[in-house]
Amino acid sequence: MFGSLEKFTQGMAARVGVEPGNFVGVCLALISGLAIMANGAIGKLLAPDLHPFLITFFRSAIMTLILFPWFARNGYDRIRPTRHREQFLNGLIFTLAIVGWFWALPRTPLDMVAAIGFTSQLYAIIGAMLFLGEKPRLWRWIALFVGFIGAMIIVRPGFIELTPGILVLLATAILFSTNRLVIKVIATKDNPETSVVWMAFWATVLTAPLAVLYWKIPDLMQFLLIVSISLLTIISHYSLAWALKLGDIGAIEPTTFMRLVWGVILGYFIFHDIPDFFTIFGGLIVFSSIIYIARRERQEGN
Repeated sequence: MFGSLEKFTQGMAARVGVEPGNFVGVCLALISGLAIMANGAIGKLLAPDLHPFLITFFRSAIMTLILFPWFARNGYDRIRPTRHREQFLNGLIFTLAIVGWFWALPRTPLDMVAAIGFTSQLYAIIGAMLFLGEKPRLWRWIALFVGFIGAMIIVRPGFIELTPGILVLLATAILFSTNRLVIKVIATKDNPETSVVWMAFWATVLTAPLAVLYWKIPDLMQFLLIVSISLLTIISHYSLAWALKLGDIGAIEPTTFMRLVWGVILGYFIFHDIPDFFTIFGGLIVFSSIIYIARRERQEGN
């Protein structure tokens, strides 16, 4: 079966004129982006009946029950943390971000959710310069400025109402970027699998007492949707990790923009959201600035 799959991917790669590794990597990255936005769509479906604390608790608990025994099957040492305080801080930041994200989902169209999500990478670049010692080059600041112009086009303060959903999404973008920076610091001692497992664990622990306040046993359909969110989160993380491992970053980076496309498609067909020109245009500007920074840094690294 795997031999046939390998032949198929090699054949498809030859047809479109790319390296097999890049072809598979791009496909996996597209799957990752679709999984992320499918998470958003499912979160919007669950939100009217389940509080964000409950959704986050069940999602994180299921992920912990899946990931912990999977990674520990060959011994606990693989996921044993060496930086306990940093892992807790990372879990706290991630929990705040994901609860805020689930809260904002029913209050914001999916295309805007995806577009605002791009800004987290801009914040991460600024944070890396301020706290991780990366050089603040002029071209980087110019690209960041252009990126934030795109962000202003998305939210259009003064032209459209800055709803609580939009404001919370902007805050969660900062939290997700902080999460990336903490993971980068932790990665010097703990492997990525360790951080993923302990993020899920701490999100479960931190939301448990708050979930009790809004406790409601999900019905069968809600439970299946929550399980789907948990599995899609795992799929999105590891499909992207394998995409970056198999393909060149230059081939993988542009697929990030497909998250906005997935958001438009899912929002239109599931929630009848009408795509907004300024949201898509602003998202394209933010995305372009991120791509420029990434490629310029790679050129200088070479």
